[in-house]
Amino acid sequence: MSFSNPVEEEMAIRDLVARYADAVNRSDQNDWGATWAEDGLWSLMGMESKGRENIVQFWLGAMAGFKFAIHMNGSGTLNIAGEQASGRWYLTEYTCDLEGNAATILGVYDDQYVKSAGSWLFKERKYQVLYMGPADLSGNYQPYQP
Repeated sequence: MSFSNPVEEEMAIRDLVARYADAVNRSDQNDWGATWAEDGLWSLMGMESKGRENIVQFWLGAMAGFKFAIHMNGSGTLNIAGEQASGRWYLTEYTCDLEGNAATILGVYDDQYVKSAGSWLFKERKYQVLYMGPADLSGNYQPYQP
């Protein structure tokens, strides 16, 4: 997948960010892992993991504590320079842990992207929580069914 103009490059990165969120919402480790560069770095709430395999294992451990987590992308900015790019994305997450405790999380990702074999991947994602607090998620949750 090769792109020839800035609009196509931007759309490809926006698609990467959307595929990441979709994989979180479906708890799909393969699709989620496929968004990362082999030597990627993920910083999550003061903890770091390097390398795609380690990042996926770290994510699986984090996700194991939730009945569900819904990741919703908000506004984002991009700066594309050839085969590298950077971006910032604000997001809202709704979570429910294994004990039934619900939370709303407002956060921001600072990203570095790299183009590999014609496709954009996350080289680095640094997540900062802006708000974490109560949310009433007492309704029924239905996981995505393809």
